[in-house]
Amino acid sequence: MRFSQPVGRGGSKFEDRAERLRRGRAAAPSLRELSPLTTHVVVRLQFRADETLTHADQSIVLYPGARAYFGFPCPYGDCDGIYDLTLAAQAAMTYLRSRPTETLECSGTRSRHRLLGPCGLQLSYTVTAEARAGS
Repeated sequence: MRFSQPVGRGGSKFEDRAERLRRGRAAAPSLRELSPLTTHVVVRLQFRADETLTHADQSIVLYPGARAYFGFPCPYGDCDGIYDLTLAAQAAMTYLRSRPTETLECSGTRSRHRLLGPCGLQLSYTVTAEARAGS
């Protein structure tokens, strides 16, 4: 059973981010539908922070049955940002070759010590796609 929110009480920006991610994944076609010859797509994420505590690198592998959604949340718990790697993934699936490492900056907002400010966390990433032999 799902209840609506009371009037005048909106969800937090973090709930909004989770909802945007959920809707994006739900609306995305499968990798098989988007690129029938692609056997898998590998996304490697490396976060670059000025702080002493950094986030662990991440690797995501999408296979043909997976939703071809390439939005990834900023790892900061107090940030509402989403890194959109859709164009990089499309290029990787179109040209089927290793792409150089590229960098994005998080455009989300963080609330540190009750103060809102831009996040700016740097993300270095690579997106690689592989296709069936002979394609």
